[in-house]
Amino acid sequence: MIIQCTKKLADEMKLKVSKPDLLNVNQIYCWHAHLFKIGRKKCVLVMNNVTRYHFVLYGLVKKDFVMFEEIVKMNIVSNFLADGINPDHVDWYINQLGDIQFYATSDRSIISQMNDSILSLEYIIYYEAERGNTIDIFEINRDLNCTPMMKIPKYPNKMMIDALNEQYSKN
Repeated sequence: MIIQCTKKLADEMKLKVSKPDLLNVNQIYCWHAHLFKIGRKKCVLVMNNVTRYHFVLYGLVKKDFVMFEEIVKMNIVSNFLADGINPDHVDWYINQLGDIQFYATSDRSIISQMNDSILSLEYIIYYEAERGNTIDIFEINRDLNCTPMMKIPKYPNKMMIDALNEQYSKN
């Protein structure tokens, strides 16, 4: 698995990242990640390079960045299952990931779409907070993946389901 970190996230995790060479890598296993804050809470948005499927890790603390690999994999599983992806496909995908390698970002269009998702996320969270509602980040992740994006022909959750079905059927 490859996670391409923005400079903010790499600095937070104290990583030295270099530009990736992704020519011989299946992009379905590549993700971008960006650190940002909502209020005083540290958050990370993680987005798949191919499908633009994404999720937010909300309210991270220093120790979470030490266990970042486990947290990302755990959230991939929980978000995939919540979006109705076949559990066999989820297990197969997680087994294919291998160790996480960190690199610098390489695609400005993904960064742009991540920034759009962050704006939507901030709006939703502040809207819910104004109304006194509890913030369910799990449900917000569902909503964000049902939002159209310009570079892909379908919603991100549908794109991920199709990509996993295709990869699973090849094996």
